[in-house]
Amino acid sequence: MAKTATLTLRVSEELKDKLGRFAEQTNRTPSSVAERTLAAFLDRELEMMAAVDEGLEDFRLGRTVPHDEAMQRIRATLDKHKKQP
Repeated sequence: MAKTATLTLRVSEELKDKLGRFAEQTNRTPSSVAERTLAAFLDRELEMMAAVDEGLEDFRLGRTVPHDEAMQRIRATLDKHKKQP
């Protein structure tokens, strides 16, 4: 079993009630729902931050595409997918 730690968090009564209802309907504890939700949120946000950093690094290194060329590529991709059954 993974090592756990206690975290005290202030939330609105409305959010606490929603958490409780969701936990009850899914046969989980509020703590397990909160942990899974927070983990998923942080994973997604950290992934987005890494993507932004990667994009900024590409820009700094001059690895860019002019706007017109980017739009042509996007339109070509969209057209290709529209034609597929």
